[in-house]
Amino acid sequence: MDYRSVLDTVNRFIRDPDTIYNDIKDGRSFRAFFFSSLFAILVFGGFYGAVMGLYAGGLQILFDALKIPMLLLISLFVSLPTYYVLSGILGGELSLRQLTTLFMVSFAVMSTLLVAFMPVTLFFTLTTPERTFTTYAFTILLNVGFFALSGLTAVSYLLKGFSRIHDENRSWVLSFIIGSLVLIFVGTQLAWVLRPYFHFSNQFIAPPSGNFYIALLQLILRLLG
Repeated sequence: MDYRSVLDTVNRFIRDPDTIYNDIKDGRSFRAFFFSSLFAILVFGGFYGAVMGLYAGGLQILFDALKIPMLLLISLFVSLPTYYVLSGILGGELSLRQLTTLFMVSFAVMSTLLVAFMPVTLFFTLTTPERTFTTYAFTILLNVGFFALSGLTAVSYLLKGFSRIHDENRSWVLSFIIGSLVLIFVGTQLAWVLRPYFHFSNQFIAPPSGNFYIALLQLILRLLG
């Protein structure tokens, strides 16, 4: 599979989701969807991470380019078993292969949306050269917002896929809700574990301490105060 066909497939994820859902339901194109999604997650996620790293500069650009694909892929495969087991217990119809492919496609859509936000992140990084606490806090909140919007888009894509593949069967709804909550908490905490992103550190990952929600609240309160 050459890169043009991969990009064409990723474009189909965005522009023709109904066909994608039908192909997954009928067991078609699993291999093409999986590797095209993996390409999008690694490359698009890496591009966005590199732009994030520009705020600190230097080696942090490379660190962030590695961390964002790691964040997406680890979140995906940690949360996937929850969806699969709960769906099976509660009467869902998705096979593991179908569910994995649908997850990969959804995260590819998330990565594509992050790339769409990349010029905005780059613009604010280049036009605010001073590195004060205010600009640091703004940069963090801006990126948290972009990740939240992209993540919600991925969950929405998953939701439509579940609905389309299951047709009239609604036994999957509870498992989807629980699985989505697990995905959100895993993703946000993993993002905290993989810090720093916006200041350079000789350590690829900072020592574990606290959690995402407390840190975000403290940042907002300090910014307001």
